[in-house]
Amino acid sequence: MAAPTPTSSISLALYEFIEVNFDFLLVLDQDERVVYASLPLQRVAGRRRLGLMERPLAEVVTEESLQTITQGLCQARQGNPGVVVFAPRASPRVRVPLRTHHLLDGERALCLCYGTQAEALAGFEASEQEGRIRELSCLYAVADWTERSTTIDEFFQKLPLILARGVRHPNQAVVCSRYRDQGFGKEPHCCERRCGIHSDLVVHGQGCGEIRVSYVDEALSWLPEEQRMLDQIGRLVSLALERKELSVRLASKQAEEAVYRERLQELEASIQGRTAELEELRQRLVTVNAYIEGLGKSWERSKSWIEPIFQAIPDEVALIDRAHRVVASNKSGCSEGDSCHLAFFERSSPCEDCRLEKVLQTSAPVTMNLRRGDRYLEVHALPIYDENHAVGGIMEFFRDVTLERTYEKQLRQADQLASLGQLVSGIGHEINNPNQFIRGNIKIMRQALDDMLPIVDAHAAQNPGFRVARLPYGFFREHIMTLVQDMAHGSERIKGIVEGLKRFARRDEGELIDRVDLNTLIEACTRLVHNEVHMHATIELDLEPGIPSFTGNAQKLEQVLVNLVVNASQAMPDEQRGTILVRTSRREGHAVLEVRDNGKGMTPQTLRQIFDPFYTTKRARGGTGLGLAITHRIIAEHGGSIDVSSAIGVGTTFTVRLPLEQPSTPPARSRP
Repeated sequence: MAAPTPTSSISLALYEFIEVNFDFLLVLDQDERVVYASLPLQRVAGRRRLGLMERPLAEVVTEESLQTITQGLCQARQGNPGVVVFAPRASPRVRVPLRTHHLLDGERALCLCYGTQAEALAGFEASEQEGRIRELSCLYAVADWTERSTTIDEFFQKLPLILARGVRHPNQAVVCSRYRDQGFGKEPHCCERRCGIHSDLVVHGQGCGEIRVSYVDEALSWLPEEQRMLDQIGRLVSLALERKELSVRLASKQAEEAVYRERLQELEASIQGRTAELEELRQRLVTVNAYIEGLGKSWERSKSWIEPIFQAIPDEVALIDRAHRVVASNKSGCSEGDSCHLAFFERSSPCEDCRLEKVLQTSAPVTMNLRRGDRYLEVHALPIYDENHAVGGIMEFFRDVTLERTYEKQLRQADQLASLGQLVSGIGHEINNPNQFIRGNIKIMRQALDDMLPIVDAHAAQNPGFRVARLPYGFFREHIMTLVQDMAHGSERIKGIVEGLKRFARRDEGELIDRVDLNTLIEACTRLVHNEVHMHATIELDLEPGIPSFTGNAQKLEQVLVNLVVNASQAMPDEQRGTILVRTSRREGHAVLEVRDNGKGMTPQTLRQIFDPFYTTKRARGGTGLGLAITHRIIAEHGGSIDVSSAIGVGTTFTVRLPLEQPSTPPARSRP
């Protein structure tokens, strides 16, 4: 209900009660100004919606009607409610009898005038009273059925029979309703609004359906009074549906409350039983507390000199009792009483190879190697005996051996690379020898073909069906030189790959004494990694010509470029083939190398740690986390810098800047 803005819940409830039970409602303030007028009353007054609001009553009704209303309001203020006649200026013949009531709404005095459609029939002619009676009969029937129907489906199924009696041509009427995506009644052959009259259903301020009435014969017309009747019915049904939904919610809440009360009674009974048990336990605890207090004082004295010893030990140390609880530890973030498997390994249950269980079984020390995330630990567990000479717990020492493991792995890789270097040198020599024959013979074949082809051309001209290698001579003549050129190109490529392998496998003395041509170095490296990269990405080169050479270590810079290109290929999504762009340029006295890919990209956390030793996101595929750390060190040795930018789903760009003029005192040998 769009009632005047009330200042108390009592006045709002009164407005709703009157509008539900009466058709006409007029609210006036103490200055006889209209505060609110119901929709049926506005229609009787011949005004559009909200046309009466805030208007003086003298502008709305006739002078005779104004006098009766003024007198009736005076009596109502004195506590004598009466009846007044509402005669609008727009329709002076209409007479609407209204009852009066005086109301205090907070600090504001209001007068209410209300009545029904039936009481307003006296103002209409006999020809109009039949339609009014039919309309009121329909309204009252709908109101009665909203109260008597038990379900919403039952109400909407009978609604068409009631509505049909309220229109001029009930035998031609077709009524259909829709409520919350559920349809009722017979659908008309035309569902557009112009085919009949309709009223929206609004529940809790939101549209939730409509009631539509149409005639089978589209030539039949509708009266404004019939649309008004349907508006009243729609409003009445909306209020009934709102009450029905509220009653359903109330019943659900009451059922929940009943379950809650039953559960509450059960809990109260359980609490009473537990209270008795707790009282008995409390008596026992009084005795135990005295004993524990004495032990606590002894423990505090012992703890005061044990804690400094724990903190001075460089390795992580933990004293663990038989219940897997930490008694004391120098590990950061570990608190007394924490479970050992949670504090040290972030597990909710004991480890499968629990040292405590083994010590409890054997009463002997235990030593084993463990892995915690990216770290390798050597763990020593020693038994701790109580006063009865039984194992009461263990003392564990966690020694980080990650660096030693990494050095061992690097040494093994260095040995393998040394052996690989020797093997590559031998294989390169074996490949180069026959390749030299191929290169020389291709030159001879090209010269021989240049001399022979004119003779063969003349022979082919005289013999149209002449074939070479079972191919038509025209096709053979068109492609033979291309085949020879491809052979020469392939031979040169073999030569370049072998030279790149030999150069990559050459022993590195670490000195920055080479003259490095950056573009040539890039071309050699891309040939070297082609087989590994081409399955995942295409390498594109954009090399600026004329970049001066500079002093450096060519082999180490090859290692930098190989690391960056291979990493870029491994960053491509599995479902698509990517592109790796290698670009060079000269900027402000530096040779700039960019390696850009359109792969998965990196998170901000990965970007912060990308150059840290042993940090890797590819550990499951054998990554050691040393490639980019070594790359960063090599660039620093050359007096340069390396930067990275990345975005998830866009790709990553590594930018390397190498000075064309080396520092005045460059390091003569790389750092170990």
